[in-house]
Amino acid sequence: MANSIHNLLSRNLSGVYRDPQRIIRDVDTLLNTSLGRNLRPKTEPLTSNDGSVTPSVLVLHGTLPMVYRNVTYNIPIDLYLPPQYPQCPPIVFVRPVSNMAIKENHRHVGRDGRVYMPYLHEWGAQTHELRELAIWMSSLFGSEPPCYAKPAGASRVTATSNVASSYGSSISQRPPAYAQVTQSIASSYNPYNAVSNSNNNGSREAEEQERRKQQQIEKEIAEANLAAQVAREESLREAKLKAEHSRLQKDHEEKLSSMRVMATSKVQYELQVVFRDAKDDLRVTLKNQKLLDYGKEEIQQLLKEGEERKKELMTLNDEMDGAVKNLEGWLEAAETQQQQEGEHDDSNLSSQSSKVDQMALPVDTHSSQMLQLAAENAAIDDCFYFLDQSLTQKNIPLKVFLEEVRKLSKRQFTVKAHLIKISQAKALNPFA
Repeated sequence: MANSIHNLLSRNLSGVYRDPQRIIRDVDTLLNTSLGRNLRPKTEPLTSNDGSVTPSVLVLHGTLPMVYRNVTYNIPIDLYLPPQYPQCPPIVFVRPVSNMAIKENHRHVGRDGRVYMPYLHEWGAQTHELRELAIWMSSLFGSEPPCYAKPAGASRVTATSNVASSYGSSISQRPPAYAQVTQSIASSYNPYNAVSNSNNNGSREAEEQERRKQQQIEKEIAEANLAAQVAREESLREAKLKAEHSRLQKDHEEKLSSMRVMATSKVQYELQVVFRDAKDDLRVTLKNQKLLDYGKEEIQQLLKEGEERKKELMTLNDEMDGAVKNLEGWLEAAETQQQQEGEHDDSNLSSQSSKVDQMALPVDTHSSQMLQLAAENAAIDDCFYFLDQSLTQKNIPLKVFLEEVRKLSKRQFTVKAHLIKISQAKALNPFA
């Protein structure tokens, strides 16, 4: 179906529509539904209300199903797609067959068969489509059918239809003026011919014939007046519908404008919130970046100092290794010399036992005094230690501990002062 519509547009309607793909999509969607399966596409000119005729446009001709009192009926329609579609709504007409008539004063269908409904008045290119239009029409027609079957012998409806059909086949043409109708009817009757016939056939027969003709003329004039009145009423109805359509369109535009303003303000508020949050996040990120840069500099400085300290420690380690090697060499030499001296004095050492007091022998009086004082100072330190241990273990009372410490402290102070004096005297006279 989509290919046939495409071929029809490209072959007969090339350049008529701005968006052929939208036409193909909408029509194909409608024809593939249960509501549009009885519609067939064709091309036909569209006559406007002002009498202007557009080039051939796409028309969906067929029937639209509706359900009325649990019974399905098919309403014949013609659905025109104007050249401005989808910016402009489609134009729909109800086309009753010969045994049907359009219901008078229908809320959604005019006497000319044109369909008026809110869905068409509120038409939007982005929000409305043909499938939903068919659903709306089927629902509205099901609640209030636009057509009814003609009763047998309905002369008034037939006469009105015949007079209306004499105005032209175009449903959108305006009816002729009343003077034109009366002139066209009166032209078929000439009173002079009637007088001539009365002279030939007798006065009574002529009067009867004249009376019948006069009644026929009056009847035709009455029917013409009725048709003109119906046309005027239809014109007023169309004017009211146009005014209502303009009012609805204005209300719709105002509503859209209000919604647009509300949407714009809401979007601006949301953008401000997002911008403020992004600004705060950026500020926190920059602050953290500065802290990271500062920490990076400190770490690099610490690494640099660590490398320098490492080099110093490696230098000290090398010096220490050299000193250890020198010390090991000195120890080896000392051990060798000691072994040599030990072998020489082995006989003397076996007979004599060395004493501790003879291991350190002073060479002069000052050295002898300093040795004795140093030994006494060390002995006093040992006494302090053992006194502390005895107090901790509660072997002596606190009073005894304090007395002994006081005594020993006085003695130790004297010993240390004596050592300082001897050291100063020895320094002034080293050879004494």
